[in-house]
Amino acid sequence: MKLKCKPTRAGVSVLQVVLIGGLLATLVALGCAGPINGPPDNDNGPQVPDQPVREVPDLVQAGDEFQITVTLVSPGDGFHAIGLTEIAPSGWEVSVDVAWTEPRAWRARTQEAETAEYIWEGPYDAGVEFTAVFKVRVPVDAEPGSYAFSGLVKYYIEPHPAPSYEKETAGDMTVTVSS
Repeated sequence: MKLKCKPTRAGVSVLQVVLIGGLLATLVALGCAGPINGPPDNDNGPQVPDQPVREVPDLVQAGDEFQITVTLVSPGDGFHAIGLTEIAPSGWEVSVDVAWTEPRAWRARTQEAETAEYIWEGPYDAGVEFTAVFKVRVPVDAEPGSYAFSGLVKYYIEPHPAPSYEKETAGDMTVTVSS
C-alpha cells in the first residue's frame, strides 16, 4: 500500500518553526550561540573592555576648576552612535568642547549645568581608544566632604538594525572637597 501525502502550506510553516527552534535550542545548550545581552565577540583578538573609566582628582578646594578624563575602548568593529554622559554633583558647573576629545566628537553639550555630553558618529573599528575631557567648577560655597560622579556610555555595533548597549562609567567615583 502506497500513501500519497502532499504537505500543506501551514504544515510546512509549522515544520520550519520546529526545526529552527530545535536548532537554536541545541546551539544555546552547547554554548555556541554567544552572549545574548553583550556586543559581538571581536574576531581580531580577545574581547576588549568596553566600560568607560573616569579619572577624577582626589582632592579639590571650593571654587576650584578641575579636569575629568573619561576613556573608553571600542569593543568591536562597527562601533557607532556613541553617547557619553557624565553627571557632576548637583550645582557644580561643567564645560565641554569637542576639541577636548580624541577622536574628535561630533557634538558636545551641557543640557544642564552639571551634565556633560559627548557624541561620536562612527563607525569605528575594534580597539579604538576614546578620550573625553570635561572641566568642572566646584561652587565657592561647597562644604568640605566627598562628592559623587556618575555616568554612562550608550552605543551601537553594526550591522543595522543593531541593539543598543549601555555601560556605566567605572573608575574614580568621588572627589573630596577639603576645608
